[in-house]
Formats: sequence, C-alpha cells, structure tokens
Amino acid sequence: MTMTLLQKWLFASLVCSMLAAASSQTQADNCGSMPKPYEASYSLYRKELLAGAAQVVLERKSDNTYSYRMDTRVKRGMVRPRIKQVSDFTWKNGLIMPDSYRSTAKVSFFKRKESVDFNWEAMQATGTKKRADFELDIEAGMQDKLSIYLVVAQALCKGENAVKADVVSGPLLKPHNYELQETEVLDTKLGKLQTIHLRMGSSSSEKQTDLWLAADVGFLPVKLVYRKKDEITAMKLVEISFSEPVTVQP
Repeated sequence: MTMTLLQKWLFASLVCSMLAAASSQTQADNCGSMPKPYEASYSLYRKELLAGAAQVVLERKSDNTYSYRMDTRVKRGMVRPRIKQVSDFTWKNGLIMPDSYRSTAKVSFFKRKESVDFNWEAMQATGTKKRADFELDIEAGMQDKLSIYLVVAQALCKGENAVKADVVSGPLLKPHNYELQETEVLDTKLGKLQTIHLRMGSSSSEKQTDLWLAADVGFLPVKLVYRKKDEITAMKLVEISFSEPVTVQP
C-alpha cells in the first residue's frame, strides 16, 4: 500500500520520538557538542561470508581538531585490497569542517591514491584523483568520504529524519541523501541494539547504501550494507570504545 504524504510525516514523527526516548545523548548537552573520540572494529562480509575487517579511529588532535581514520583489509577472494583513509577536520561553531582527506588503496604492488585539501577561506577544494589534479568550488556543509558519517550521526542525534550533504569525490560533488526507513532491533556482537535504518538510493538504482545507527553508541554505524548492481558488501560492528564518556539518559 502506498503511503500518503501525511502518513509518511506521521511515521517520521513516530520514529523520531522513539529515537529521542532511546537516545544515549541529550540534545541540549550532547548533540551539539564536539564529537567523542572512539575506536571501533567491524567485520566485513561479501555474499554473506566473512571477507575481512575494518578498524575505525576518531582521535582528538587539539581542542577543536580531529583525525578520523579507517583501515579496511579484504582477506577473501582473488583480489584482496587494503584501503587506508584519513580525514582531518576542524570543529567550528557546531559544524564539522574537513581540512584534508587522504586515501590509499593497495592491491599487491598497485596503489591508487586520492587526496583533497579544503580551503574554507577561498571556498575551494583542490586535490588529486586517478593521477589527475582538480579544483572545485565548495560551500559550507560539504564533506569528505569519511566525515559524512559523523555528520549523519550528528543529524540523527538532533532528531532529524533525513540527512543531505554533498561529498567531494575528485572533481565531482556527489549528493549523499539518506532517507529514514524504520527503527529496528538488531542482534549484534554488543547485544540487542535499537537502531534507526537510513537508506541512500532506491532499489532500482545501480548503487544503494543502507546504514543502521544506534543511539547507544552515539548514533554511529552498527551495520552498513553497500550494493553495486548485484554485488553486496556488508560491515557489522564488533566492538567500540570511547575515550571520553558518552552521557546516558536515566
């Protein structure tokens, strides 16, 4: 049955109310505060088989600057790449403002590198992708390929039911529009977690990304499923620890 606009609005309101009730962070005290440094590990699956692992670290470098790192290793199949990504960003006036992004994908002796540097005074991003230099005009709110996930977490903590941001990908700006699907209880390595399910892309599109995020871990991803045509890759949270406490509501 097709949902009317009113039904969709009521559904979104209900989900946001449930999230607010289940949230481990208060909107006033935490949702607008600086990101909490953490370390997390994920298992990587392809065709529902364990295929590798990923380590994610958010580190505070100074009072308002951070380093966000992701190291992914594929250990199954003929091609076993290792992908390292680093996003350095500044927290300014409640916003995540990327300073630089670096990515290195290594397969055997082959390396592919990508870099982006953000100049917010000139409102330009410059970098290199596929050995070609680029220059791009940017606007406040634009993100890199890693910082977007922290923006999603921040938006959900504030009770928003959709997240829209442009991500710099070489000379292109790629829109990341995540829409609310539903709340789900997932059975994870951390136990049962109440999550909110977001989706980017339709079932008929070539690419689709699904995220499940939990308030109990600061609205960070508990599960991620990426589909490109008929190929499906999934990441599932194994463990997470915060170096600064996340406030829990009574």
